[in-house]
Amino acid sequence: MILGILVNSDKHLDDIVGLVKAAKAAGHGVKMFAMDDGTLLMEEICKQAGNDVEVAYCNHSAEPRGVKDVEGATSGSQYQNAVMVHDSDKVVVF
Repeated sequence: MILGILVNSDKHLDDIVGLVKAAKAAGHGVKMFAMDDGTLLMEEICKQAGNDVEVAYCNHSAEPRGVKDVEGATSGSQYQNAVMVHDSDKVVVF
């Protein structure tokens, strides 16, 4: 099973990281996409989530918030969001 996580808020870092770790511990794959204020969490999520989580963010949302070149994440567009939703068995939104 693949869990998709859409992050559009900067308010739930601990919950997001906890969900990622729980899903991985249960043997599930995790894909994540961030947009809007969720892009502000990208650096910390990438540090805490581990290398085996596929993470992408909307560059259009990130750029005006000063987020760029996040190590471990792909800077992209809503296309990456659509791919995440398509590939995921379940999607949760923060």
